[in-house]
Amino acid sequence: MIKRVIVLAILITILFVLFIVKSQTSPVINQSNDSSEYKLVDYKITEIIDNQYYGKSEDGTKIVFSAEIIDSSVKITVGDMVTVYFEKDNVGKGLVKVEKK
Repeated sequence: MIKRVIVLAILITILFVLFIVKSQTSPVINQSNDSSEYKLVDYKITEIIDNQYYGKSEDGTKIVFSAEIIDSSVKITVGDMVTVYFEKDNVGKGLVKVEKK
């Protein structure tokens, strides 16, 4: 009987951890015709240091990217909202481009 309780407790703990991890992922917002190729996430620019832009999404997910990925004709300042395009299969490292909203 004790073994069953221990196994049940372990399974409940695993389910709880999986639920927490799932709830911490950033929301992916599909906004354009490119939705089949890219995943889009909106961020608010919180800080600019040298050529590094720091942003934060509504759920608290943070991002850092360089000025090289931004179109040179676009001026982004602190407080601006930007849409970040990620490769569909590589959201963590597949940053494609950044557009000002």
